[in-house]
Amino acid sequence: MRLWPSLPALARVCITVFLGVVFTAGCTHAAAQHRSAPSTTPQQSVAVADSITPRAAPPSPVNIEFAPEAFLANIALLASDTLEGRGTGTHGGDLAAGFIAGKFAAAGLQPGGDGGTYFQEFTPTLGTDLGDDTQFVISGVSEQPQRGRDYMPFSFSSNDAFAGELLFAGYGQVNTDKNYDDYRGIDAQGKVLLMFRKEPPGWGENGQYSPHATFNDKIYTAKEHGAAAVLVVNQSQENGGEDRLARFGSLGGGGVFGLPAFQLSRAFAEKLATAGGLPALDELQKKLDETGENCSQAISDLRIEGKAGIVARKARTQNVIGVLPAHGDKADEYVVIGAHYDHLGKVVAGSMQPSGYRGRDESELVIHNGADDNASGVSGVIELGRALSHTPHLRRTIVFMAFTGEEWGLFGSKYYVEHPTVPLEQVVAMINLDMIGRLRPDRTTIPVYGAESAPELKDIVSRTGAAEGFGSEGMAGSLDASDHASFAHKGIPYLFFFTDKHADYHMPTDDTEKINAEGGARIVRMIYDITLQVTNADGRPTYHEVASAREVRPGAAVMRVSPSYVEDDQPGMLLDGVASGGPAEAAGIQPGDRILRIGDKEVKNVYDYMAALRDKKPGDQVEVLIRRGEEGLSLTVKLGGRERGQ
Repeated sequence: MRLWPSLPALARVCITVFLGVVFTAGCTHAAAQHRSAPSTTPQQSVAVADSITPRAAPPSPVNIEFAPEAFLANIALLASDTLEGRGTGTHGGDLAAGFIAGKFAAAGLQPGGDGGTYFQEFTPTLGTDLGDDTQFVISGVSEQPQRGRDYMPFSFSSNDAFAGELLFAGYGQVNTDKNYDDYRGIDAQGKVLLMFRKEPPGWGENGQYSPHATFNDKIYTAKEHGAAAVLVVNQSQENGGEDRLARFGSLGGGGVFGLPAFQLSRAFAEKLATAGGLPALDELQKKLDETGENCSQAISDLRIEGKAGIVARKARTQNVIGVLPAHGDKADEYVVIGAHYDHLGKVVAGSMQPSGYRGRDESELVIHNGADDNASGVSGVIELGRALSHTPHLRRTIVFMAFTGEEWGLFGSKYYVEHPTVPLEQVVAMINLDMIGRLRPDRTTIPVYGAESAPELKDIVSRTGAAEGFGSEGMAGSLDASDHASFAHKGIPYLFFFTDKHADYHMPTDDTEKINAEGGARIVRMIYDITLQVTNADGRPTYHEVASAREVRPGAAVMRVSPSYVEDDQPGMLLDGVASGGPAEAAGIQPGDRILRIGDKEVKNVYDYMAALRDKKPGDQVEVLIRRGEEGLSLTVKLGGRERGQ
């Protein structure tokens, strides 16, 4: 059941249960508005923003304080077990959004979302689930397999129907370093390939597996050889270990690699080998491991047809937006202050990603509260909203945002910049707060990334940091894995406040008691002073792309683009950004383009993109077919070298 139809009642529960935090009448009213508000188009959203009226002259200034207790109280609520880690599209995530909207209302911020509410709704794809229409039929055997016992689709499988004769393909590798090719002497075109998982022991370095052992490499190699589908079987289990089918969604990440792909139990794969006249799997594996001799061969008289039966998992979620209209001469310009409020939710400990719960038993799931990541940043935004609403004579309008879906790939901020509620060309700067709650007491500096995205910001940060007792560490570089990146790709100057990772990052131990509330309050005070200077400056910051220090690694080729990881129903791979001076920009590729094909390889997503370039070298030229709006363009790209961070 979704939250919003019953939100007013739940808000009352929050009053009594969550740390004595009081929702004002504005919170209940905002929730009721949101419950009944119709959805709007992006154009309507802009109209809502345009209709915001300038504030009346503010009251006399009050004493602005940033109390550690207030900073900590917001975190304690957002990081409560009751919110179950604020997963995107979950009940706890919705509760968090309602709490933030209530705080915005209490501060007197105007609703900046859809239909006069604080909420900007959208429905992203958060992965895949296994549906009921899985098909897996084998001609040539007496007993048909059962899903869950004999086979299981991989979550990275395509959902295309397939049919073909069965062929054994060893480890499914082409490894030139080992002079090894499982496709030598066979025709894989239109065949269903049975292969072992991983690779022969010792082929990787330092005890690790080589890239050829990965699922995506095996599947893309099969795809390049024209295979219809891939079936993967575990290697023989050492020390009598049990052969198990992995639960759906527990292996291989959340992308779609482009072919139907299934895991078979070793017992069932053995039946197929026997029925098709092959030696025992143990014998085949031993030969491959010890000699590297090619063992690929047809499996006689067996044909498989099927379909994975995978369905997209979507979830309705929302950004939370409050607006503090200016009454100055630059009220039609905007400063954005943002932080993401989502975290991992309930996942397997150590999975490090929001999708880590899929296919798991409930008993294996642990709440990841994310006190530092990023209840701390949201608390900072809340406190800044309170303070700035009592600050007179603001020349520019300030937009406060709590983003959803950051942990999935910046979903909320990416959606916002494509569906802005204020004109992006009028946004003069974006200030992002992500993990500001664990400042070490002995530190005299704080990393402020992105200060060089505009020379004016660098000056402001240096001056303000010194006044607040902070040095200017980290201003020369930029981190891309947070919501400021979505704005930077649109040419908007930004600052990113971040007190660094720690041992509790993305772990269930990231809890409130480990927050340095005094340090967090100091940082928020510094951001307040910086915001005032940006908001009231005569001129606006001049955007300059930050070039992070990178190290070129030979033998790999890139186009220097930033793919969008937000799935949609459009063809090709959408580009969020194109690096200045990089190969793609030199060829004329622009942000917002969709790459449809590289050479003779179709590109549907980032995995196809990586596969299309995996055998290329710096200096190679490739023909790239893109779609720009309704127009198709073919461009020649001279590839560059891969750099650290790409």
